[in-house]
Amino acid sequence: MNEGNKSIVIAVSGLHGVGKTVQAKRLAEAFGLRHVSGGAIFRSLAQEKGISLIELSKNAELSDEIDRLIDGRVIEEGIKGNVVIDSMLCAWFLKDIALVRIFLFAPDNVRIERIAKRDRKSFDDAYKETMAREASEINRFKKYYGLSLSDVKDVCHIVLSTEDLNEDEIFLILKSYIQFKLKNTLV
Repeated sequence: MNEGNKSIVIAVSGLHGVGKTVQAKRLAEAFGLRHVSGGAIFRSLAQEKGISLIELSKNAELSDEIDRLIDGRVIEEGIKGNVVIDSMLCAWFLKDIALVRIFLFAPDNVRIERIAKRDRKSFDDAYKETMAREASEINRFKKYYGLSLSDVKDVCHIVLSTEDLNEDEIFLILKSYIQFKLKNTLV
């Protein structure tokens, strides 16, 4: 779908469990683009260090090195182009180069149910882990970058609740908008 030398960058942001990675993968496949996940980079780093995600989050609170490493990688991948990137802040970091910036959201109970199902955990375990990680991340965003999730949402073209939509419905909405943007950009 990527025609000529025009580079396409799509950024998908939002909290955990809203469907960022699922939708980013589907969009990348639909438009013949690469997919990069900030969450996968974070999980890979935790695995390399042999620690849990919560432990890596706590380590990241002590120094900006971990966040800057991950966010720097997100920016590098965006600059390379022809990519769909998902991370909590990528829409902000890629605001000057992303053709489409998307912010997905859903209520906490919906997000936690999805995470519990995906990770095969109890709702309570998923809730405790997710809320601890997000509190750490939100504090770090403010401390290291002076950003809130509202700042990220404010630079997005699409702000979409995934609460009452299934994966296919979300995908169709996002795909239609991207096709519209591509049509009007590549003319």
